Amino acid sequence: MHEENNKTTESPPSQWWLAKNGMAEGPLSHQQIRDALQSSKISSADFAYSSDSKEWKPLSAWSDFVSGSEEATLQSPPAPPVESCPIEPLITNPRLPAMANWICIYTLQISPWLWCFYVVSQMTYGTVLDEKDPLMGLEAFAMFVSMLVSLGVTISLFIGGARLRALSRSGPNIIILSIVIATAVHLLLSLWGIGIIAMADQSNFASKTVAVELINYFEVIVELCEWAFLLTTLFWLRRNAQFLPLS
Repeated sequence: MHEENNKTTESPPSQWWLAKNGMAEGPLSHQQIRDALQSSKISSADFAYSSDSKEWKPLSAWSDFVSGSEEATLQSPPAPPVESCPIEPLITNPRLPAMANWICIYTLQISPWLWCFYVVSQMTYGTVLDEKDPLMGLEAFAMFVSMLVSLGVTISLFIGGARLRALSRSGPNIIILSIVIATAVHLLLSLWGIGIIAMADQSNFASKTVAVELINYFEVIVELCEWAFLLTTLFWLRRNAQFLPLS
């Protein structure tokens, strides 16, 4: 009984006709007209007739199709503000962990300036032996070789840091190889320098001013800190390079 009452109270869906060249085209459903509007087959200026309202009106005058016509004419939004665009860092990569980014900062920014500082400091300090000592030439040659090796290592570290920032798998390998070569060469040069000083006459040591000695002490402290970071970098890359997002 209730089902029969529901059937009798249900109103049939409204039917629509479109005016085409003076003729009524239809009947059409509400969805068919909405689809035609969205696909631009008809315009909102076309007249339509509803079985409910019993009158002809432009589609733009029917509230049933206002949202459909608005969607059809919807334009894309303007470009997002500049603040929403991420700014890519100059010497780091957000895809790398913090330690890898510190390695990039050191190799690309700090290491070249440190090399310049070491060269100026060594030129200011000069040789340990006086010019009259026959071994002074060997000490000067060792200083020259040390500068050249440091320059080569600095350039190699810069290349490795640039490739690491670019997420290239060759970056860590270049950095590791550079640190190993630099460690071996500096150990040999240090032993060479110690041997020269041990064989030299104590009276032939060059006298230095207090300012020059302070600069030399500061250089030694900076160099020890740098070597501590380099060895940390060596062990960290040997252990974690395979887990970095490199290609």
